[in-house]
Amino acid sequence: MLLWQWFGRPASRRAVVVLAAVSTLAAAPAGRADAGHSALVPLPSVSPPTPPDAPMRWSRSPSAPATAAAFAGRRAVVGLAAGVDPRVFGLRVLRRLPKLRLAVLAGAPRELAALAARSDRRLRYVEPLRRVAPAHVRDDPLSWQIDPRSGAPYEWAFHAVGADAALSLTRGDPSILVGIVDSGVANVRDLRGKVAETFWDPRSNASADDLVGHGTFVSSVIAAANDDGIGLAGYCGACRLAVYKAIPLNDLQIAAGIERLTDAHVRIVNLSLVEPTVSQDIVDAIDYALAAGVLVVGASGNEGQGTVDFPASVLQPANGTASGGIAVGASDAAGNRAGFSNWGSQLSLVAPGSFDARCNVGILGAIPQIAADFDNRQSCDAVYVDRDGSRYAYASGTSFAAPAVAGIAALVWAAAPGLTNVQVASVLEQTATRPPANGWSSTVGWGVVNAQAAVESVLGRRAVDTLSFSRLRVAGVRTPGAALTATVRATWGDATPVVTGATPMCRLAVGGKALRSRAQLLGGVVSCAFTLPPRSAGKRVIGSVALAAAATPPATASFAFSVRR
Repeated sequence: MLLWQWFGRPASRRAVVVLAAVSTLAAAPAGRADAGHSALVPLPSVSPPTPPDAPMRWSRSPSAPATAAAFAGRRAVVGLAAGVDPRVFGLRVLRRLPKLRLAVLAGAPRELAALAARSDRRLRYVEPLRRVAPAHVRDDPLSWQIDPRSGAPYEWAFHAVGADAALSLTRGDPSILVGIVDSGVANVRDLRGKVAETFWDPRSNASADDLVGHGTFVSSVIAAANDDGIGLAGYCGACRLAVYKAIPLNDLQIAAGIERLTDAHVRIVNLSLVEPTVSQDIVDAIDYALAAGVLVVGASGNEGQGTVDFPASVLQPANGTASGGIAVGASDAAGNRAGFSNWGSQLSLVAPGSFDARCNVGILGAIPQIAADFDNRQSCDAVYVDRDGSRYAYASGTSFAAPAVAGIAALVWAAAPGLTNVQVASVLEQTATRPPANGWSSTVGWGVVNAQAAVESVLGRRAVDTLSFSRLRVAGVRTPGAALTATVRATWGDATPVVTGATPMCRLAVGGKALRSRAQLLGGVVSCAFTLPPRSAGKRVIGSVALAAAATPPATASFAFSVRR
């Protein structure tokens, strides 16, 4: 399968883009649809999470003076005490979410501001309705085909965190649902058979179809079908998705989405979105999910600042304390914090979200034929089309680091279904890759998520991999003073190229004397460059190329020749 670049846009990095309401042009996914819900027919069995022994915490913020300008949109989200009917406040009730004890009230800005300033035990909070923004190998070809620009597979991040090795220990579980609150999901090839249910608000949408592209991209990172000979490989293996389309993207839609997915018995909710201020309705929805045993994963934000954005900021207690939520920052191909990634005391860990400083080489995901978020020429994402017409894009952001963690969490739960959300979060954090003897830090949290180590820890056995060499050749004229290079192709046990995670070495001797050389690993090829001494005519050259990786037997290839006279 070959990828052809459609266009790459040399603009500034798209860090956070507000999603506008988009009209639905495509039909609802196959299945039965009723009141904003579409399910496979029949819906396969679902394995719900184990609820923790912890009560629901109801969010409350003190009354405070508010300006009418804050409620210019003439809408307020109101948190209610138990048993309170929102009609008692004399304002029009637009919507209720009884399980979250909230209602949306409509009124004049001054009326809503007065309600917010009221000291009333029946009110837990009164807030404006706010906008939210997205925070932006196998026989799956893109997991091993090399991108000539980076020298790494297009889906390099999949290998960087050991996902391929983890999938050799467990293939995932289709009864485990991962929930996504985003711009919806499109019917792309990489997700065929992987979307179990979709939800939407019928007041705003006719289906969960994604015309923005962000939700489809996130979905493909988590759950693209593995070993199907098509495109990408997803982190979660056999897991399936439940997707809530939150268009228009505001705090009420996010809260409603979290509640609906929790009631659908998802194990994980992924939130690749951020909001500039805390919204109590989302806090209540997150607590509702955590109380049901759901693991909530959120993106830390892309401003490069020392504070984690909301809602990820409420998922992780300060300084790495274990909880049922994970706040995810972005790392690069070298395992360092990406420069745009937010950090701070509420960061849990990091995951690949950028390749390097280039913004048109990043995380690869599938996108629909209509994808407003990627077809905008002001953004920098590179879009590709394969020969079958499927579309893919490179993008950078914590939006695309969070779903890697969500997918790996589903893989851990498949290996150990009895764990609680707090235990799964703790496994991911304690097995993350970090320098020896290092603990939690504010810059990378517990470190870079490590799928292989996480799955190995819960199963109690290791994923044994192998290294192998092929196509050894020595290029250059074999005369005194000439520069030569020995090269050999290196692959893992599943035939994917070795791009990272291994150390190249070479040894040479001319006439029994050691010769200086330079070893390099690039794009799955180990090279050994050296220069023959001026007085080496007729002497015998003996050399070897080796590659070593942790917990893996090294691979070695030898060569010998005589220098021409």
